[in-house]
Amino acid sequence: MVQAEGVAPVWSPTVESAERARMSAFRRAAGVRAGREFQATPDLHQWSLDDMPEFWALVWDFFSVVGDRGVTSVRPSVMPDAVFFPESRINLAENLLAPWADSDDIAVALVREGDGRLSAGDSLSGRELTQRVGSFAMVLREHGVVAGDRIGLILPVGPDALVCTLAALAIGAVVSSVSPEFGAPSIVDRLGQLQPTVLVAAPSYRWSGKAFNRSDNVAEVVRALPSLRIVFLAGEDDGAAARACQGECSVVPLGPALSRDVLPNYERLPFDHPAYVLFSSGTTGKPKCLIHRGGGVLLKHLVELGLHADIQPADRLLFYTTTSWMMWNWQISCLALGATLVLHDGAPTYPSASALFTSAKMTSATHLGLSARLLDHLRAEGIGLDGEAGRALRQVLVTGSPLSPPTAEWLADELGPNVMLNPISGGTDLVGCFVGGDPTRPFFAGEMTGPILGTAVDVYAEATRRADDNEAGELVCLQPFPTVPVGIWGDATGERLRATYFDMWPGIWVHGDRAVRSSTGGVAILGRSDATLNVGGVRIGTSEIYAALADHPVVADSLAFGQEWDGDTRIVLLVVTSRDAELDEAAKASIKSAIRAACSPRHVPAVIVEVADLPRTQTGKISEIAVREAVHGREVKGIGALANPESLDAIVAAVPTD
Repeated sequence: MVQAEGVAPVWSPTVESAERARMSAFRRAAGVRAGREFQATPDLHQWSLDDMPEFWALVWDFFSVVGDRGVTSVRPSVMPDAVFFPESRINLAENLLAPWADSDDIAVALVREGDGRLSAGDSLSGRELTQRVGSFAMVLREHGVVAGDRIGLILPVGPDALVCTLAALAIGAVVSSVSPEFGAPSIVDRLGQLQPTVLVAAPSYRWSGKAFNRSDNVAEVVRALPSLRIVFLAGEDDGAAARACQGECSVVPLGPALSRDVLPNYERLPFDHPAYVLFSSGTTGKPKCLIHRGGGVLLKHLVELGLHADIQPADRLLFYTTTSWMMWNWQISCLALGATLVLHDGAPTYPSASALFTSAKMTSATHLGLSARLLDHLRAEGIGLDGEAGRALRQVLVTGSPLSPPTAEWLADELGPNVMLNPISGGTDLVGCFVGGDPTRPFFAGEMTGPILGTAVDVYAEATRRADDNEAGELVCLQPFPTVPVGIWGDATGERLRATYFDMWPGIWVHGDRAVRSSTGGVAILGRSDATLNVGGVRIGTSEIYAALADHPVVADSLAFGQEWDGDTRIVLLVVTSRDAELDEAAKASIKSAIRAACSPRHVPAVIVEVADLPRTQTGKISEIAVREAVHGREVKGIGALANPESLDAIVAAVPTD
């Protein structure tokens, strides 16, 4: 929904807060650089597109990026090519730790689950964090790890995951992380494509007040990754991982590898050198391994966190995430701004639905990030936030799904005028945001304030026609930006990358979100325009669900789609049963168990429905998008391409809507 004309904003900055915002200081610096005055952020945004070289050079200088910049900041290119700072040498970890090397201030604060309550975990000063990173980086080098090697992490959110990530980045290794609740097949589908030489894994973790032993799961992953040379265990196991090792692979405890008193030795590498590989699940085949360049991640995140989120030195950011979600990589970049990173290890609703606000209060967080779905739940249950968030809080970032107008208005009333509401939207694909808030401009319920600086975001209708205001269309980006993926792992020709984002309109990034632009320049995200599921902000590939059910005795065929439900999306699984099989409650429980074990709890469908047939194209491919559109009462485009369109009527009748 886009705000109607004449509707008042639910949050507005004061003159004083807008002036204090880093966005205002950057706008003044841009005016000096451009030789003219910029009245407001929309003018600044237009300049960031019209003069990309000067804009990105200013970002480097304004944030005092550590490294060798070179002369050229942007070289003209057409996506999927994106050429930024081609002569530079830079290290992402060096920049994240630059404010902290000699600091005794708290760089990392931790909140973890206790017995029926939240408790403060061990914090790390900047000096302690830097030492641990230096220690693990040295150990990795001693084991022969060099720039370009891949390091896999199966860890919960916490200091170990942060230290291992930064140490790998310091030596130029490429990091990929998966949270420990994922089943071994899903982890192997991801990390196995990268052939990692090092794995750091937790044999157990806590979630929602319970301890989970994952030793056998870790062992299964180790057994399936013959490329491993060493496995570090963050905790004790029963020896299962060591028994699973192949060849010369060894298993050692992580603790001693973090204890040496040594500073990091950073490898400065080209701007495009890979830092992260993130996994974006499609609807067919294994998850895509998106390669993200270290320099691009740094500069894009400096703009998003430093300007749009207004994170400043001495601020504290708590963004709820798991290590599988791109928000993990996003939030740790706050360290480069001199802000403390607050890590929440556990479920977002334990021991109560308002646990994240309790966590923010415990740690004096200035910025709290959480899902729109959780806020919807708090509002629906009548759970008040008065006094829960703490006096330090001045901004709430919201992602995962659109923040509904009623929830935005409720949140503004609960937190008061001194707390900025900042919905953001982007994705794993760009390890960042396309649209978000602005600390110098009002926020209207139902939309995000505008595009992120340096991104040519727009909404296009069919045939590349720019959509009119308040007309739904495809969210697109028209010009290169620093976090266009370097590529997809294993896609030597670039064909998969082009097919994923650029096939519809060559040279234009088509994000896969349906969006609408308001007359004020705000943007509202309406949902996915492809068949990828987006549940609570986590994108899930349907192929993983199908793989988990490939040998299930009850399931002859299945189709998963996302049903808009109570302000979010829930997974509905349609099942065609095997001959003589019955889809009773026991069978449904068995199906859910199989998906949970092979994939993760997030993949488990909320609803399982038996149907007689699934819609298929003339070539035999099931049509998830047709089902989704039909169930939501929208026009099914290309229905003539279906071999059995009549199946849709039966599905619409079978899927519950209340």
